[in-house]
Amino acid sequence: MCDYLLLAMRNLRHRPKRSWLTIIGILIGMAAVVALVSLGQGFQQAIDREFEGFGYNVIWIMGGGSFQYSWTSTFELDLTSLQKIDGVAMAGAMLWKTPYVKTEKKEGFLPVYGLEPSLMRDFSGYYAPKVGTILKDGETRTAVLGSDVAEDLGLSVGDRLIIERPEYEFTIVGILKERADPDFNDSIYIPLPVLQEIVGETEKFSFVLIKTKDGYEVKEVADSIEKQLKDERGKDDLTVQTMEELRDLMGNIIGIAQAFLGGIAAIALLVGSIGVMNTMYMAVLERTREIGVMKAIGARRRDILTLFLLESGFMGLVGGFLGTLLGLGISIGTMLLVRTLTKEARFLEAAISVELMASALVLSFVLGALSGWLPARNAAKLPPVEALRYE
Repeated sequence: MCDYLLLAMRNLRHRPKRSWLTIIGILIGMAAVVALVSLGQGFQQAIDREFEGFGYNVIWIMGGGSFQYSWTSTFELDLTSLQKIDGVAMAGAMLWKTPYVKTEKKEGFLPVYGLEPSLMRDFSGYYAPKVGTILKDGETRTAVLGSDVAEDLGLSVGDRLIIERPEYEFTIVGILKERADPDFNDSIYIPLPVLQEIVGETEKFSFVLIKTKDGYEVKEVADSIEKQLKDERGKDDLTVQTMEELRDLMGNIIGIAQAFLGGIAAIALLVGSIGVMNTMYMAVLERTREIGVMKAIGARRRDILTLFLLESGFMGLVGGFLGTLLGLGISIGTMLLVRTLTKEARFLEAAISVELMASALVLSFVLGALSGWLPARNAAKLPPVEALRYE
């Protein structure tokens, strides 16, 4: 096998320009595939971390019925009845609005979440303060800020902000740690009853979060909640989803986008494969007499076949190796560039793993070998006498 490898590399070195042009075809296609896979995997990992911050024993209730839920619609709901359902550990509500906010330096409409302090405590892994504390029971005029909105408004712990129409003044008690979700970082968090009073929507919610007890199947608890809500309300006007279902929905969207872009990248790989096949056909024609000599001195069909397959596979491997490095560089460069241009792109990550690199190298070698199969087969089938007579 070592002799085959040395001979294959020698043959490629004898035609450097043609070999490198062929390798570049594989390189471009593999770079596109690796870059897309790296960014897609990184995006998925960032999303998984966000969901893990909440935990997978969580159920969301949102306004709107099945397949038409809305993040902005509000609804009334009796949380006490939900907490009586078997398997429910806690139920907390949130209200989302965009009131007019004013500080000493800036003002404008900003996203504000109203929520109970107990909700921040129950999901302390998600609502983790970087500076100061979270909301506490009994406080009515305190606020916690996301990291980006605190930076944009130039506020820190102890400063004040005003939510107008009517005018309510709040003291900043904490700034949350940065998360990949841009909406989380751009929002202001205040006690739920106060926001309901400000916007005049007493007892209305935008979302309800339910945490299930240990040992209970989350999906079964979600089904019980959905059934009770339909019975109590007499209509299907709310959506009940588990955290795992929401994660799978996001994963499906990412998968569809990756498949579409991957199909485009696969075209580049196909073009590169055709280039390998064309190069190998030319090599067979140019080396017909050489093949005849090899057969005349005892080379078997499988020896010829192995030699040409190694040549095409080696071209694919070199192109795959360089393409993998280029693809990883593109994904990292894209991540850094987009993050520099906008803070909204924290979900964009580049995943680099040994599995990805090994898979790319194996795929490129196999692709090169398959592309060279027909030329190698033709070379192996050449009759020795006719090959020696070929000019």
